[in-house]
Amino acid sequence: LGALLVARLLRSTVIKGESTPFVMELPPYRLPTIRGLLIHTWERTWQYMKKAGTVILGISIVLWAMMTFPGMDETKTAEFQARRDAVTQAAPAGVLAEVESDQEALSANARAVKEELTAIDGEEAQAGLRNSIAGRIGVAMEGISSLAGFDWRTNIALVGGFAAKEVVVSTLGTAYSLGEVDPEETGSLGDRLQAAPGWGPVTAFSLMIFTIFYAPCFVTVVCIARETGSWKWAGFSVVFNTALAFGLSVLTYQVGSAIF
Repeated sequence: LGALLVARLLRSTVIKGESTPFVMELPPYRLPTIRGLLIHTWERTWQYMKKAGTVILGISIVLWAMMTFPGMDETKTAEFQARRDAVTQAAPAGVLAEVESDQEALSANARAVKEELTAIDGEEAQAGLRNSIAGRIGVAMEGISSLAGFDWRTNIALVGGFAAKEVVVSTLGTAYSLGEVDPEETGSLGDRLQAAPGWGPVTAFSLMIFTIFYAPCFVTVVCIARETGSWKWAGFSVVFNTALAFGLSVLTYQVGSAIF
């Protein structure tokens, strides 16, 4: 229904003109054979493997670099180190040795010190991400994206999705796992998002709406430009789809927040 409404809107505004008949000859339909099914499955699998090994891998490396550099300056790093030193210096020697050991059962004092040090490490990781290139882009977009319920970390994932939507989930996992320094307490992305402030069913549904409708991936945009013979229509698909997706997400988030 949405596609039909958008097609009707574009046909009466941007793509005006006489209607042209569409004629397509249907091929003869036959029951699929096992050999044809295996060949078709292999072709599709190989296409995705090539995409995963080139486009998705390359985008993941670029996103990793953007989420890592330039990092925090020496002054900010020294502040976090000073906080850690203050915690370790205030802890008794026996408690500190217990924290540094690999034993699972810790006393109440040792557990409190370890949790405090873990919290500082998490804050440092989040501060480093926020000060990275990707973090700065996400923060700059937060003033507008907050209307749809997206924070700066979600913005990082959505920016990566412009290149390939398959990396949105993995980038979300990376952005929200920074600060989870205890390997024994790793959980699913859903658990992290559920515990993150500002996240809920309405935000999740708004994100799904935006991801479905916003700009097609870079490979598709290139194909549009080749088929139409102009980058104008490729750019139009990016701008129009993103604006439509953002409008639907804002409507979903605002109405959902008002109801729930």
